[in-house]
Amino acid sequence: MARSEAQKAADKKYAQKTKDRHKQFAVNFATEEYDAIDELIKSHGMTKAEFIRWAAAKLKEQSN
Repeated sequence: MARSEAQKAADKKYAQKTKDRHKQFAVNFATEEYDAIDELIKSHGMTKAEFIRWAAAKLKEQSN
């Protein structure tokens, strides 16, 4: 189903409002390495973003 003009306008307004709030953090791994890391993160009940935040906090602790 096509989006109405009101929906398109709302989408545009939301995109402008949230612009520059987030950035992508993209990395490339070999498939096997990615699968192992992804499984490890999931087994600890974390998302990839949560894992990166956790790892960054640990690095920061080590540097203090």
